[in-house]
Amino acid sequence: MNMEIAGAETRRDEIIRISTQLFLENGFAGTSMSKVAQACAMTKASLYHHFTGKDALFIACVTDGYAPALDDLRLLEADISLDPADRLRAAIRILYDKTIHSDVGRMSPLIAEVSRAFPNVARSFHQDYIAPQQDIVWHMIEDGQARGVFRGVDQKAFFHLLFGPIVTLSLSREMFTSFDDLDDHFPVKPLRDAHIDAILAHLGAKVPQP
Repeated sequence: MNMEIAGAETRRDEIIRISTQLFLENGFAGTSMSKVAQACAMTKASLYHHFTGKDALFIACVTDGYAPALDDLRLLEADISLDPADRLRAAIRILYDKTIHSDVGRMSPLIAEVSRAFPNVARSFHQDYIAPQQDIVWHMIEDGQARGVFRGVDQKAFFHLLFGPIVTLSLSREMFTSFDDLDDHFPVKPLRDAHIDAILAHLGAKVPQP
C-alpha cells in the first residue's frame, strides 16, 4: 500500500517536472494535455487521472515548484537564534534564488498571462505561495521589531518594496533572455545585495559598510 502511494507521488512529480519544461518551451496555449501525455509516455486518460485539466496541471507546476522555498523560509522563521537582520537577509536570498534561478521562477511571465484567462490560477498562486510567503516574512519582521532591531513600518508598503524588485528583475531577465550580455544589463548578485541593504536600512537596521 505504502509503495503504491510512493509510486503515485513519484509519477506525479515526474509529470510536473516534464510539464514545467513544456510550458516554458511552448507557453500555455502551445502545451496541450496530449503533448504532456506523450512526453510522459502515458495515455491522456491516465494524465487526467492525476490532473483534471490543463489549468490544474499548470497550478500544480507552480505551487509544487515554489513549495521548497516556503519550506526553507519556514525553517528560517523558526530559528530564533539568528539575528533578525541576518535572518531576513537569508530569506531575501532564498526569494531571489527561487524567483530568478529556478524553472518555476522563469514561469513568472507565463503565470501573469495565464492568470488573466484562468482566475483560479491567480487565486491558487496567491493562496498557496504569495500569502504564506508574506506571512512568514512578516513574522520575521515582527520578531525583529519585538527584539528592537527593526522599526515599525507599513506592511503593504514594505511588501511592495521587498517583492516588487525581485519580480521586476525576474520578468526583465526573461524578457531579454536572448541578450548575450544579459548579466551586464541585469546582474543578480549586485542588485540583490543592494536591495537587501535598502530593505534593512528601511527597517532601521544596521547595514554593514563596504
